[in-house]
Amino acid sequence: MVGGILLSGCSISTSTDYEKELLTFKKNRITYLKSRSGYLNLVGLHWIAEGKSQFGSDSGNEFVFPKEFPANFGSVTKKGDRFIFDFRETVLLDSAEKISNFSFSTEALDHTFSWHSYQWFVIKRGENYAIRLKDFENPDMDPKFEIPYYPIDVSWKIKGSFEAYPPGKNRTISNIFGHPIEQPAIGIVSFLVGGEPFSLEAHMEGPKRTIIFMDGTTGNETYSGGRELYFDAPDGEGNVIVDFNKAFNFPCAFNAFTTCPVPPPINRLKINISAGEKVFK
Repeated sequence: MVGGILLSGCSISTSTDYEKELLTFKKNRITYLKSRSGYLNLVGLHWIAEGKSQFGSDSGNEFVFPKEFPANFGSVTKKGDRFIFDFRETVLLDSAEKISNFSFSTEALDHTFSWHSYQWFVIKRGENYAIRLKDFENPDMDPKFEIPYYPIDVSWKIKGSFEAYPPGKNRTISNIFGHPIEQPAIGIVSFLVGGEPFSLEAHMEGPKRTIIFMDGTTGNETYSGGRELYFDAPDGEGNVIVDFNKAFNFPCAFNAFTTCPVPPPINRLKINISAGEKVFK
């Protein structure tokens, strides 16, 4: 027994139900990563500086786009809190309107530009902005894409406790580029592994309660940047379930054009969490 197991003494049918639950989890992971909103179609990440930057397939551009693009395709100009895009060919704005130029503020980053199978948009990381480029026909996307996992082990589904922080508490961590990122920290999750106490700091990722962590397998059997898992709201007594069988890799494990967070020191465990997703090669 590894930790404070939730399913000890369960019936065979319950174990089978749990295996089915995890198989569905894995299938949904693959479906998401291969979808339009996933990460396997990313083909570019370009950090935007103040002023004008040219982009296209020519190597002389500030931002070099894939070879299918014209040599000089357009430019983006950042002027304070505004972005100005100019294109030498017509592109689709928000998959609907044909345009050759467009301007928007740093507070309106929900716009997308499309050209053939490509789509790009501006993302914000900390105080930094970048163009994220996708190819929905990315030839490097393996149709047989799979993620290796540790064998299912019910003892890694652990009952823990949650101690909430006062509302409004934030933490500052960095991403893999060294950019500071502020996250809403919500509290501490505590649990036992082999009778020994451990704890991890949780934060909100949109509407989801999440933990990012490293452990003794990090950089060896699992991805060098760490992993992540979601958990449900605590019950009335503050109990939560920490299911390490559902620990998953950051997007950086699959694609070089991502901006993953670095787990804070408080979330770097000195034990081996031999459950969940393993390193992707």
